Amino acid sequence: MKLSALLISWYLQKNYAMRASTWLSGEPHLEYPLLYTGGGPLREGVLYVTGDPDFSIPSHKLSKTFVILTGSQFQVSEADYPNLCVLPEADSPFEVLAFLQELFSCYAQWSQSLFESRLAGATIQNLLDLTDRIIPNPMIVIGMDFRIIASKKSRYGDLKIPVLGSDDETMDLISALKNDPNYEEAYYRTGYFHYPGNDVAVPSLCVNISKFDRTVYRIMIMDGEVPLDDTFGFILEYLARMVSHALSNNPMAGHDYAHSLHQIFTNLLTDPSADYVDISQQFSSAGWMSHHVYQCVLLKTGILDLKNLTLRSICSYVENSIPASCAVEHQGNAVVYINLDLCSMDIDEISQRLANFVRDSLLNAGYSRKMLGHFNFQRQYVQASIALQVGRRRNPSQWIHHFNQIALPYILEQATKKLPAYMICHEKLIALKNADENNHTQLYRTVRCYLENHQSIARTSEALFIHRSTLLYRLEKIRDALKTDFSDPEELLYLLLSFRLLDQEGD
Repeated sequence: MKLSALLISWYLQKNYAMRASTWLSGEPHLEYPLLYTGGGPLREGVLYVTGDPDFSIPSHKLSKTFVILTGSQFQVSEADYPNLCVLPEADSPFEVLAFLQELFSCYAQWSQSLFESRLAGATIQNLLDLTDRIIPNPMIVIGMDFRIIASKKSRYGDLKIPVLGSDDETMDLISALKNDPNYEEAYYRTGYFHYPGNDVAVPSLCVNISKFDRTVYRIMIMDGEVPLDDTFGFILEYLARMVSHALSNNPMAGHDYAHSLHQIFTNLLTDPSADYVDISQQFSSAGWMSHHVYQCVLLKTGILDLKNLTLRSICSYVENSIPASCAVEHQGNAVVYINLDLCSMDIDEISQRLANFVRDSLLNAGYSRKMLGHFNFQRQYVQASIALQVGRRRNPSQWIHHFNQIALPYILEQATKKLPAYMICHEKLIALKNADENNHTQLYRTVRCYLENHQSIARTSEALFIHRSTLLYRLEKIRDALKTDFSDPEELLYLLLSFRLLDQEGD
């Protein structure tokens, strides 16, 4: 395996008192070291060690050759001369040569172990473990959806659900990355690069792993013994090629942590012809019984979640935070079902927990009603979707929308889908409203206030700031105009709905 002058210099600095050029190549051009005894030009791609006091530095710059001068007190007249290293006179060139040969041998053995492990079908975790003697720093391989594929010495290696963002600590990390322009820009990088980190995320040396010209995984080295600069960049690229080969030949499962509920709910949401009897039996086998009460929550993701692929993290966090919940990805959003009978949290605790998460993650949520049994799961999803759609339209500043809060507006919207409000509301009420506008009277407002106050004369006159006799006079004219005595329940309902329909049309 070829090494770079920068990498070799790093190892030399750990073991010798040395002076080196201000520029050292980070490209892996160098093969096993040779002892230079003179008598010929320096060849490219060779690491030379020499103690010859008569050695002359070539007039041309060394770009693919590295020379180590030792055994005599050499003076480097040009500090910027590239790929040159000077060791003290006391260091024997043979000793240095033996040290370098051992270094090259170590890397050759590492490279061979990676090849052999891949031939044997070793996992990505095996590849990271084999690399520990070369790079002892914490290391992690993640999907761009923040799924942890493998890790070494990482504090995220023992998460209950192996997805960054599945608990409070790592959800803070995901939120920080989602809003970090440096992280977004890193998605398009090729080769090794340094990610500077932010207030939550630590700096790291990274290589993106692509599939069909799209970044799908990333291998990262965090702070530790080796530096996060050009020194080990090509080593990380080499390891990344091995990891990429492993990923291509051993595709990762869509849900490494998935249990049977995920598949049942996914089938239910995506297959309109699903057999509900069969699905009910599957739920019962999974412990979610037909006599349990359930609620559905639809979490609407934003543009940052779509760009940063955080949907899996959102689902994992909810499942990790809300007992007896199952969160699945559907049409770019997270659909959460909660078994309220099995959940150790009450409905208020669940709502508060999700409310904080929705707010902090810049999501929007729609809540269905609580319902009994399995046969309403699809309808609960529709309810949650309607709650989100109607709620966001009517109250765009709110994060959370419950179906019970928008049920009446939804009914009114459905009623006016084919005909406008003025064509379906109470005909005589329309005439009364038009007469008010022409005659500058207030009969329309009066009858509305009267009905909304349950036909109470006292409360209505107080609300309108008019005398009782004035109200009675108006009501007489209203009864005559509407041809009603306000005793028919259906007509009262029709009138009250008409007020709301006309309000909606005015909006």
